[in-house]
Amino acid sequence: MKKYLTGIFAAGLLLTACEKKVAPVDEYYVTVEYNKVSAKDLTGDIELNPKDSIYLNFTISSPNDMAYIEIQKNGTRIDTFQLNTPEKRRSFSAIKGYRVDSAAGNYTYRVMARSARGIYMGDGGKELNVTVKPDFYFWSYRILQVPDSVTQTNKCYYSTKDGKIYSYADGPGNSSSIDFGFYWDTTGRGTASTTDDLKHTLYALNAPQSQIAFNDVSQSSWTKNATLLKKMPSSINFVTNLTSAGAIQTLIGGNMTSGTASKISTVSTASGSNVIGFKTVSGKFGAILIRYVNGDSPNKTTQIEVDVKVQK
Repeated sequence: MKKYLTGIFAAGLLLTACEKKVAPVDEYYVTVEYNKVSAKDLTGDIELNPKDSIYLNFTISSPNDMAYIEIQKNGTRIDTFQLNTPEKRRSFSAIKGYRVDSAAGNYTYRVMARSARGIYMGDGGKELNVTVKPDFYFWSYRILQVPDSVTQTNKCYYSTKDGKIYSYADGPGNSSSIDFGFYWDTTGRGTASTTDDLKHTLYALNAPQSQIAFNDVSQSSWTKNATLLKKMPSSINFVTNLTSAGAIQTLIGGNMTSGTASKISTVSTASGSNVIGFKTVSGKFGAILIRYVNGDSPNKTTQIEVDVKVQK
């Protein structure tokens, strides 16, 4: 029995001696130092505005020869440096500038080394996180109601500046912020056989108000902002196209050089009618997405749900 155990022990020692050693993950001991020389040099996590400039001012070092230095953004290579001279293969410095995205979101940058065979050597264990802040306001899931003639408390006015909705009762004190209102236009074609005959209407407060005379905004206590409105082409996607103030300027502003009005009727959720462009009296462009329509009548229960994007 003793000989049997001794044999097992000897076999174990033999297997241990033959076992292949697995190199640790950090066997190359790569280090990356991010230098702060100018205000735009990136050394840590930061919040920026769309299209701001950043610089990666770095020194990457390793006790083993490096062949390529790679800069990645969100895990995808955006730049490569080939180290052709021996003096650069153990320590390499560079400054590289970029302009961050126009679309808001989170982006990661890192500097890493590869061997001559393209094998990953390390990145110093550090990623730099850049958060791009929106340069536009996005107000979602706001419900506008047809004005009611009795209590006048239905929320039928909208402020694109803060995303708030107001009724006629609380409008006078807030009318300077109101950019448009909503009502059911009774002066349309008189039928509802097609989508185009729907009479859900958005209007600026300087538009004629004879259709809702009980909401009289002609009084001096009301500011009547002259917002311009226009239906946008069906090619403009509210979600995927309008991702920055610049995109809003190009797609909405570019389509509002003519054909604008103080009132837009027959708005609906149908493609080609569900995105309404606007320009405020302060010169800001924006877009209204008609998300949902509930009711097709001038009854006070009729309402629409909108999302709004507007330049800051």
